[in-house]
Amino acid sequence: MPHKVPPSSSLQDISDEDGSFRARAACTDSLWRDSDPPSHSWRPSLLADSSPEEKSPPVKLSTSRLLMAHFGAALTLFLATTDATIVSTMLPSIVGDLQANATEYTWIGVAYMLTQTACQPLYGRVSDIIGRKQLLCISIAIFAMGSLFCGVSQNVKMLIASRALSGIGGGGIVSCVWVITSEIVAEEHNSAKWSQALSVTWCCSAVAGPLLGGIFSDGSRHLMSFPSWRWGFYLNLPVCIVGLLVLLVSLRNVHLRPVSEALWDSLLRRFDFGGLFLFMGGTSCIIVGFSFATGVGWNAPSTIVLVVLGLLVLGLGGYYEACTTRETLFPPTIFRNFDAVGLLVIVFLHNFAFNAGTFYLALFYQAADGLPPLQAGIQMLPYTLGSSLASMPAAWFIGFWQKRNRNTCAQRWVTSFGLIICTLGFGLLNLVQAESPNHVKVIFPLVAGTGLGLLFHAPYQIFTKALNPCELATGTSAFFLIRFTGATIGISVAGAIFDARTASLNSGDLESIFSGSSVDIGSLKALEAGPARDRALDSITLAIQMIWIVCTSLLGIAFMISLLLGKLSIEGSATHVNPVPEKTPIDASSV
Repeated sequence: MPHKVPPSSSLQDISDEDGSFRARAACTDSLWRDSDPPSHSWRPSLLADSSPEEKSPPVKLSTSRLLMAHFGAALTLFLATTDATIVSTMLPSIVGDLQANATEYTWIGVAYMLTQTACQPLYGRVSDIIGRKQLLCISIAIFAMGSLFCGVSQNVKMLIASRALSGIGGGGIVSCVWVITSEIVAEEHNSAKWSQALSVTWCCSAVAGPLLGGIFSDGSRHLMSFPSWRWGFYLNLPVCIVGLLVLLVSLRNVHLRPVSEALWDSLLRRFDFGGLFLFMGGTSCIIVGFSFATGVGWNAPSTIVLVVLGLLVLGLGGYYEACTTRETLFPPTIFRNFDAVGLLVIVFLHNFAFNAGTFYLALFYQAADGLPPLQAGIQMLPYTLGSSLASMPAAWFIGFWQKRNRNTCAQRWVTSFGLIICTLGFGLLNLVQAESPNHVKVIFPLVAGTGLGLLFHAPYQIFTKALNPCELATGTSAFFLIRFTGATIGISVAGAIFDARTASLNSGDLESIFSGSSVDIGSLKALEAGPARDRALDSITLAIQMIWIVCTSLLGIAFMISLLLGKLSIEGSATHVNPVPEKTPIDASSV
């Protein structure tokens, strides 16, 4: 019979001989999850070198305070995730106002996601040291500061640097929001329900980003002394303040993570700074290489050197991870488990296609269809609503299945079905032309978006079942690192494809229209109807079709990988582990 651990037991008492309670803490947390719920929710931290007096169960929150906390969390999460897509419909206006060149155009979108991605491995560890709420406040402040600098930018270089600063804060917001909300929800409140609420918020940002970008790009300039796209960044400031105040009020007296000076020593001794440097450096080299390719070409020495160097550094990082004695960024199980590796590849390809589709479908509607940014955002609703709403029935089906079967079959089916649908959808997007009927421009993007939306939850749920209990925290960091990397590289590669394709299809008379990975909408509209304009529109359509072909091929590869995934049991996984051995002493009075 399982040995239940009282909620008030001391983590020091169940620590291993070397002082680490990482694996046992995860196991203890699972015991409460799968047994009778305790009188209050307490999720132990997985950080070693903590003292028993640091641990105290947080206040049990009422439903009203949980609602407030999740409202504030959703508000800040919405800002952080929307900021990655809001520029998709604002970019042509920004390029025209700030006179950005080909490489700078891509960097406006890439800078935010690059810093958001590169800093992901740090957030969980730092939040254990300085506290969840403290890191969230710092992240919101950094994000707000970056948004302010974006709004006042007078040149493209300042805008790119400000976007990078916002990405650092946005990445911290995403990480802290998920950790905090999971720690404050007791099992009797149905944690899956609350988690789904945040997931819907994440998906809704895909709808709001392009639409809001269109609204700000179409503002009446005679009412303002500066271009209205700047309001897309200015309005982040009051929303950040409101979200932060709501969180501070709802989480008052909630002790999420104590501060201990000794933990800084533990961080310096055990954190894998070498691996962090290698993975950040390798990812940055690849992104910079792809960005340079849009301006100087794929055959340029700078492009080749950066991309090859990035791949070599990433390979060295993987070797270092396998050999280091420090706490690695990636759990060893990932490299030994085919399901884990396969799922990370699927996640990478899924986010590659999702972000490339979001950026270049918006560009298609503005350039090929001649729509203003606001109407382009509205035209994208079938794509973005499909990706947002499809995640809800997928989560309901998975929950229904798992009440009756303790395995991951439902997640596998949803993953494979979603990949079939989005592969079909991106294939159908190749048929969309400027002169296509409206129902084609609605149905085909809807199919692609629906397939993408089915893949926001299921792969992560399978991934956690493939990990050992003590690897859940680092495995989750690896998962989101790969997810953000796929999104970042997707935009860069799509931009390089667009630039290469338009360059091969046009002679010098249309150079003023094509600005690398984008289109100068003003110059395109200035072209009179005739052969030159028709040739420009055909080039745009064919270049974007090449992006759809690449995405279709990659999603097809992801589908083939999904067929090879095994059926994993929920018992014995990272979210369900065996009880603490009987030899472990438990002292219920230690706290």
